[in-house]
Amino acid sequence: MKKVLITLILILGSITIYAQNDGQWGGLYLKARISDKLGYYGEHHIRYTDEGNGFYLHKSYNRMGLNYFVNDHFDIVVGPAIIGKFNQDTGYGEQDPYDQTTLMEYRIWHQYLYHHYIGRAKIYHQVRIEHRWEDKVGYTKYSNRYRYKLYAYIPINNKHMSPGTFFVSPSVELFMQDNHTHSLEDLRIYNAIGYKFNETTSFTAGHMWTYNQTATSNVFRFSLYIDFDLRK
Repeated sequence: MKKVLITLILILGSITIYAQNDGQWGGLYLKARISDKLGYYGEHHIRYTDEGNGFYLHKSYNRMGLNYFVNDHFDIVVGPAIIGKFNQDTGYGEQDPYDQTTLMEYRIWHQYLYHHYIGRAKIYHQVRIEHRWEDKVGYTKYSNRYRYKLYAYIPINNKHMSPGTFFVSPSVELFMQDNHTHSLEDLRIYNAIGYKFNETTSFTAGHMWTYNQTATSNVFRFSLYIDFDLRK
């Protein structure tokens, strides 16, 4: 088992060394189970990017929602999201990349999440639909985005995701959009290594490769997950 863990760490390390590091994301994910049917869900991201001048703050994400648990395998989330886009080009010519405008984006989003097991791996199918009002320079643009994400949690040193478990989490996500020139917005392939500290807290770190109509990029993500059960 130690050999497996060392191999995974070396793989992630080699990706970090040889891939072009275009971005770094930090994320906090919060869940609170209020009752058998209801809960709170939150995602809070800080995203940095590098366009050749060093890393600078690119976006902040604050996504919140009311979680409704249909059954043990399927749940729904509905809520708002507030996104800050920093150092955005105003479109009025070349500027210092550290002295540009800030644009806001507001969303109403709903998510449908189904999960099941294949052996010890827990498989998730996530469909997320977002209604977006994006601030542009001089106007606001409305569009819809449709996302499908397939991901898994695979414990390594235990059969289940119990405290003290190392795990891997591979994922692929497809983004489609309307009211834009191209329907395909993004494709993300993300592989992470994680550790579950206790019943409420876990952490992951990994590499994400992204593709869109204009570029590909490599992003390194670090995420903290906190999951409370207030029924206890």
